[in-house]
Amino acid sequence: MTGRVAQLVEQRTENPRVDSSILSSATISPILVLLALCLGGCSDDPCAQLCQSVGQRLGGCIEEWDASWDFFGATRQRQFVTSCQDDWSELRVDLEVRQINASEEACDDALAELRGLTCDELRALYF
Repeated sequence: MTGRVAQLVEQRTENPRVDSSILSSATISPILVLLALCLGGCSDDPCAQLCQSVGQRLGGCIEEWDASWDFFGATRQRQFVTSCQDDWSELRVDLEVRQINASEEACDDALAELRGLTCDELRALYF
């Protein structure tokens, strides 16, 4: 899985081409709702955000490709995103500050590029 984040960063920099059953919804704090919605997706870390965004984009394209999450080493989208984010966290620990900064800049660039990719272009990165 570390390879997923590293591959996305490398392709961008080196090789250009994710309660309680008794409470009614009215009693749930808006902050708790935001936290639930943000799990894995509201990080300030652009590489964690990239994992989230790639998972979302893949989820939107996977049916078109007649593929499954198994191809990406996951059983579902959330598992893909979590695994990708965990891999980035593990990889990040061994990086120097300058490497982290460069990786985060590359992830920012990849995030911007991802938004413009079609499913076919995204597929070319994986298949």
